[in-house]
Amino acid sequence: MPPLPAPTPPPPPPPRTAPESARLRFGRRLRHWREARGLSQAEFGRLLGYHDSLISRVENARRWPPPGMPARADELLLADGELAGLWQAVQRERERLGERAAARPPLAAAAPPDPATVEVLAHLLTVYRAAAGRIGGEEFAAALEHHAHTLLGRPRSDPREHLTAGRSLAAQYAELAGWAHFEGDRHARALSWYATGLERARATGDRATAAELLARQSTLYWWHGDPATALALAEAAWAASPPLPGLRAWSAVAQAHAHALAGRAPQVRRTLADARRLTDAALRSGEPTPWSARADLVLAVAHGTCHRDLAVRTGRTVHARIAAARLEDALRLLDPAARPRDHALITARLAGAHALAGRAEAAAALLARLPPHATGRIARERRRAEEWLHR
Repeated sequence: MPPLPAPTPPPPPPPRTAPESARLRFGRRLRHWREARGLSQAEFGRLLGYHDSLISRVENARRWPPPGMPARADELLLADGELAGLWQAVQRERERLGERAAARPPLAAAAPPDPATVEVLAHLLTVYRAAAGRIGGEEFAAALEHHAHTLLGRPRSDPREHLTAGRSLAAQYAELAGWAHFEGDRHARALSWYATGLERARATGDRATAAELLARQSTLYWWHGDPATALALAEAAWAASPPLPGLRAWSAVAQAHAHALAGRAPQVRRTLADARRLTDAALRSGEPTPWSARADLVLAVAHGTCHRDLAVRTGRTVHARIAAARLEDALRLLDPAARPRDHALITARLAGAHALAGRAEAAAALLARLPPHATGRIARERRRAEEWLHR
């Protein structure tokens, strides 16, 4: 009798799979929402203010998501708060891994800034703001970035008062660095610094700087021709602002720019009226608004620029004529020797308004007065005016 075949061994148990990490789950869902909205990693990164390589590393769980990313990604991707919810698990996972690594030899930490350093950097920021208002921020971009990195590299958990002040100061340096790059028409760098500053301002509870940074971001998206994102950020600036009329006037101006870009004239009139009312209230109360000393100039430029954009969007020359009148008012209020860069920028916008109004000779004469080697935003405004003049 032949031997019976050996019994077939039972199949091995299925391999035990490790539970999906919170970081991996976050990256997978971030990719899902980004692709659902039809955005490439580069496009999404530009909207968030991060390089596309960082988006790739976060989606592939090779990097922890930056703290400011989840809530902002939820807003942009309309993810209904899912990513912000997942971020809580990511934080807990990171803390657990940090506890496991606590026994390892610590790396040398950067020395915290002493009170004198914070005081000096705060004074320097005032000097930089004054100088940038006169000649633009491009000249100081490298120095501003250096000081911002100095402050951003400090430990966040130390509660000492001068360190808290330093962290808030870091957000203000990031704002000015972002504006300097915006002046130079370098949008990706500007967005990156705005996002960095906003993250730090929120972490320190600095609502005023957070509102200013959101308004700055709104202005950049207006400049980039994206009215929906510009309006959302301007409204977020209003919501984030402490109840101070000067700060909210800034938000109202940003909202007016976004409405003008979309061709909504009634909303432009309403938000510009709000900006005027809020600015007057701030001046009466003594609140130091971002433009306390030149409120009439700033509002005249805002009126003129909004009506210029309405003229572009609607094709109505009445808006172009209003724009020209208000920008001429602005030039009369401005000392060209004190603020030559602002003078050139407004002159370029006025040339564009005249071109849209059909006043070719006036537009050409203004363009001839512009600096021949203008850069950044001035160069962009000049090219736009020339296009309108010759179309």
